[in-house]
Amino acid sequence: MTAITALVLVSVMSAAFAVVYLPLVARLVPAIASPYAKADLRKRFGAAAVDASVSLSGAIGWWTLDSILPLIAAAAYVVLRDALIAPGQSVGKFLFGLHVVHVRTQRRCSRGRSIARNVIFLVPGLNLVAVVLEWMTIVRDPQGERLGDRLAETQVVDGFGARELVKVSRRRRTSDLRLQPSQSHAAPRTPLASPCFARTSLVVTRSEKTCADQRAGTNS
Repeated sequence: MTAITALVLVSVMSAAFAVVYLPLVARLVPAIASPYAKADLRKRFGAAAVDASVSLSGAIGWWTLDSILPLIAAAAYVVLRDALIAPGQSVGKFLFGLHVVHVRTQRRCSRGRSIARNVIFLVPGLNLVAVVLEWMTIVRDPQGERLGDRLAETQVVDGFGARELVKVSRRRRTSDLRLQPSQSHAAPRTPLASPCFARTSLVVTRSEKTCADQRAGTNS
């Protein structure tokens, strides 16, 4: 297969996918209504940019190192990213406080559902068209569910991420500092000397004379 033939084949597949995409999204209506609100689009865009950078680094490694291993790693990250770092989170979603949940069970996304919602990004040619169409659907859909979410019955929601982890760490550190005993840096106080042994002048006071008489009576 020549390069021109491959290009024509990819173009035809991309055009066919673009034609059937919207009817397919409209046909795959979620079986149950989602109880979750739509996630912040700015967070989703930031998370997608981070994940795209991770995948692109693998493609660059394949190009520069002339090895297939970075490309395989990038492809694995594309399909498994939503359950790779933690259940329901990719690197980008963790940094922006997002995670993917299975709407029916309300549990975080598994590896199998991550593959189902991201496999369309592996097909050459279709992945570029899918990026544009999927983002259009995310913006317009009330829950932000794209075609991949309809196939896997998932949704991206706001949740625990890097910012929340930093806040929890700061709170724990503050509470630990409060629990530590306070240390006083004041100089130790010198106990007062007894008036029987402390003489502040050459004049014999009445108290000194009394103490002297008491010692003399004890010695006798």
